[in-house]
Amino acid sequence: MSDELLVIDTSKAISQNEVIEPLPLYGEGFEMLYKSIPEYTDVLPNPLMNKLVQRLKLTMKLYAGIGLSANQCGVYQRVFVIGHEDYQLVCINPKVTHVSEQIEKSNEGCLSYPGLFVKIERPLAINVEFTTETGENKQLKLEGLTARCFMHELEHMNGQSFIQHVKPVALSIAKEKQKKRIKKVTRAQKNGIRI
Repeated sequence: MSDELLVIDTSKAISQNEVIEPLPLYGEGFEMLYKSIPEYTDVLPNPLMNKLVQRLKLTMKLYAGIGLSANQCGVYQRVFVIGHEDYQLVCINPKVTHVSEQIEKSNEGCLSYPGLFVKIERPLAINVEFTTETGENKQLKLEGLTARCFMHELEHMNGQSFIQHVKPVALSIAKEKQKKRIKKVTRAQKNGIRI
């Protein structure tokens, strides 16, 4: 799966087509998932960030995700994307400025932990700040699933993981269910069944 992006090489004054590919996705044991990512300081907009954002969106779509941080793909930049095809946020240097007192406990998963789902408490609503890839500073109130996704991806940027919110026994049970899901999907794929 790839999209084409028209790139103009101003040094040669010619146009060329560059194929944009999804990024590799790394899993649970990947060391960069546990490192805090520093602030992004380059001037925006810029072509490198634009290309990174396009590749993050493609990767998120490829794996049917609703959130993806750059460090999940081995890129040491403080940026993530959340949402779906109709509504996406690109968040550079994201911050949470306020959390609601109302808490919601809900199942949560992660592209870096395929098939693993655990119930986690998160604020129902949050106020956030971030910069877009065009350099625009945004302040928004997010609620429900969008707020949950923002906080999940922000934890990735801070070198944390959603499984840190779960007690050991609950995590152990969830990992057993994860193994069963993976076996089921693997069997189905071997038999040519699409899940």
